[in-house]
Amino acid sequence: MKKVFTIAAAIVLIGALLAGCNVSKGLSANLEYAKGKVSDFAHYERRNNAKFADSIFNKANLAAMMITKDSTDEDYEKIAKTLSLDSLTVADETRTVVGSYPAGEKDKNLKDIEDKSVFAGIVRNIADKQMTDPVYIAEDNTYSLMAGVKRTDGTGVVIIGLKTDEYADVNGDNLAEKCGNNMIVIKDNAVVSSTVEGVIKSDAPDIINLTADDLKKDSVSFTSDGKSYTAKVATEGDYTVICAEPK
Repeated sequence: MKKVFTIAAAIVLIGALLAGCNVSKGLSANLEYAKGKVSDFAHYERRNNAKFADSIFNKANLAAMMITKDSTDEDYEKIAKTLSLDSLTVADETRTVVGSYPAGEKDKNLKDIEDKSVFAGIVRNIADKQMTDPVYIAEDNTYSLMAGVKRTDGTGVVIIGLKTDEYADVNGDNLAEKCGNNMIVIKDNAVVSSTVEGVIKSDAPDIINLTADDLKKDSVSFTSDGKSYTAKVATEGDYTVICAEPK
């Protein structure tokens, strides 16, 4: 009876060791996959930023081409809806708004319109084009931004406002999703992207009690949102990748 018990216990122990080994192998494989995704993102990061900006400015230039000196409020609305814009504002060489969608800004000076005063520099020839930093909107996982370009006659400015979900590919917000479940990507001591419950963008690693020294280790353990994890850690360029597995 004792021998049977000893054999059974040994089988259980071996099973547990094998399970732990499989988890470790799984984490290692997942980590390597994630590192590849992060490496690709970092490699093309600058190019993707440029491509995104070009696409926005191309849309602004297209709006400028569709506007004439005789454009009416109805024309501005039609152009905005055709190009999927939230707003469209055109100002002349005196910075005076000559037309807009939604209507209501006509005859106002750009300097008196708080969110558009920054584009007065285009009218003054300080810049040919300009774009605001995209602002994240949590309700629909999009980004809101504005961009301005010169009018087709070289004077004044055309300003567009829009929402887009494409910026997540540019700033890495969806990078962890591309890496897999239970992933955290960190840069400059801040979370860039995460698929671990309770960890969100811009969080510091100490939200899960991880220090800078912990991020230099090969393996760590942490707790998030009441759940315990074991994880593998690796550095990929300027990024730290944490590949976790619930305990």
